[in-house]
Amino acid sequence: MMQHFVNEPVDALAIYRRGAPHPLLCTFRWKDQRYDVKETHLVHRKNTGETIHRIYSVDCDQRTCVLRLDADRAQWTLESMELLS
Repeated sequence: MMQHFVNEPVDALAIYRRGAPHPLLCTFRWKDQRYDVKETHLVHRKNTGETIHRIYSVDCDQRTCVLRLDADRAQWTLESMELLS
């Protein structure tokens, strides 16, 4: 498997459920390509100074993707993408 580091902003569709610890990431768009989230493996919180980030590891379309949500700006970033074998 080859991991490709991206670190680019993406458009994302997420569901914010009442009482849930974090938004549910459903799909995102990067470079005019839509990626539907099939499974979420891990969501964890990471603080950078006073900024709170949520880091998501998800499977979508034969890829494992890592995305970061900047909770203060409501901005999503695709950190990396890895093709599954």
